[in-house]
Amino acid sequence: MFSYSRQSLGPAGTGRLFCSLASAALSLFAVPAFAAEPGGPSWNGCYIGASAGYGRAGVDATDSPFRDGPFAGSGYSWNGGGGEYETIKSHDSGLTGGVEAGCDRQIDLGGTPLVIGGVVDFSAMNLEATGTSAIVGDTHTRAGIDWAASVRARAGVGAGDVLFFVSGGVAVADVNVRAFDQEVSPTFGRMNVSGGGTETGWVAGAGAEWRVKPNLSLSLEYLHYDFGSVTATGPAIEPAGAFPRFENDVRLDTVRIGLKWRM
Repeated sequence: MFSYSRQSLGPAGTGRLFCSLASAALSLFAVPAFAAEPGGPSWNGCYIGASAGYGRAGVDATDSPFRDGPFAGSGYSWNGGGGEYETIKSHDSGLTGGVEAGCDRQIDLGGTPLVIGGVVDFSAMNLEATGTSAIVGDTHTRAGIDWAASVRARAGVGAGDVLFFVSGGVAVADVNVRAFDQEVSPTFGRMNVSGGGTETGWVAGAGAEWRVKPNLSLSLEYLHYDFGSVTATGPAIEPAGAFPRFENDVRLDTVRIGLKWRM
């Protein structure tokens, strides 16, 4: 009833892939914790932690031409007759909270501590972005994100008790999209189509971590997630034979504060 712009692994396949990547990332950088080096702490070792922050979801939903039914290939979309197709923009923001686990390995080069590592995290949220067509006011789009997780590589430079780092990797999230038009005015057509599920994408960001005690640190981190295009499509209520299709470009930006216990 709906399709994706990329191949979907499904919840089970995505879960297996995510767990495999997480295990590989953590085992690659897992090393025993060492005592602090002269002149500064050692970042070697593993950690677990919790975070809280703020997230903002941004969605661009494009009213795309029909691909199914008798109108396929005509160039028509739900509110358009060809040429440029309308993009409905929406966003929502709110609080996030989550947990993470990771491992770091420190390499001292000429007195400069370089740190490489891997981290796995999970964040819960309740974001729902709703938009309205500027062409026909009875057409609406909606996209929701309930949680997001990632497996990331991390690299940074230590400066005393502070580690400055960048990170990037694979992201997974529960993304659900919908387009609906359930009023007969100003247009007579009616539809309510949906799509989405467990979606994969990429994530990248940067931050800083401050070692407040030998086994305790605070972090501030920004992450940008991109889940590509998630499609809402299906048969319209009326007219018969119409298959509205809305392609949603879904993004998420978060800023969060973390507390880590280093083992």
